[in-house]
Amino acid sequence: MSINETVLEMHFHRPLMDLFRETIGLGTNAGINFYKYSPQRECFIGFDQAFVKTELAEEAFFQLLKKSALQSDFRLRETFIGYFLQFKVVKEMRVRKKYTPIGVSSVPHYRVSLDTTMNMNTGKSQHELLYRLSRNPGAMVYYACPMLFERAALYEIDIDLDTLRLAEVDSCPSTYLDNESHFIYFDQTNTVPIWCSEPVEGKTITPEQFAAELRRQIFQSEHRQSALNLLSLLGNIDSVGADRRSKVFEGSESPNILPLVGEALTIIRVIHEPKSHANMPI
Repeated sequence: MSINETVLEMHFHRPLMDLFRETIGLGTNAGINFYKYSPQRECFIGFDQAFVKTELAEEAFFQLLKKSALQSDFRLRETFIGYFLQFKVVKEMRVRKKYTPIGVSSVPHYRVSLDTTMNMNTGKSQHELLYRLSRNPGAMVYYACPMLFERAALYEIDIDLDTLRLAEVDSCPSTYLDNESHFIYFDQTNTVPIWCSEPVEGKTITPEQFAAELRRQIFQSEHRQSALNLLSLLGNIDSVGADRRSKVFEGSESPNILPLVGEALTIIRVIHEPKSHANMPI
């Protein structure tokens, strides 16, 4: 098994979901579901508490969001939060290269290649889409950079989330439209990221900090508003600087950003415990 972005995402999926469940902390009558978008089948693949695979058509998922935004029954309190993790392969570098910044001197040091090549269907590069998305207020957009270098590590039962560095795309200085190669460098596995080619120090957070931010957003979000916010984000192609004339939108009556950034998107749906009648306002 070769190490690629898809394999890395699958490797870290379950421990991340377990961390989120533990951090969010729900009562016995509450529930939490996770959804990933599958562009090949134009559906959402859901993972429930038993990690059972289910499928929900794209249109059905948007109807679910609309229902949650419009419902008034206190027994149906649902919160929706979307975040974007784009997994990247981290390479060990034992010699300096053309783009290695001056501040990086360790042997080995570590490098992540950014995708800054324009896609003919979307008219944007992966990095530009994520960068523009990260500029939206409240958007959680990260490059997930696992410090994992040996294939044998993919078969370990106990997965160490401390090896996962989440680089904040919002800390990147540019969309990188100059047709040059661009990277994230780490001097050591636990140091701050450096955006290149012109070096700029960036920011990372740990998976635990990320889980805490998800918890904060879930419990500070008004249920209907969370669904409306997610609908607005997914339906706003201007948020990623996309052109409605792009090939990816051909034949679509309601263009959305799923074909553009769905690979990085995960949606959390929290079904809260219903209030008892004793606690209901009179």
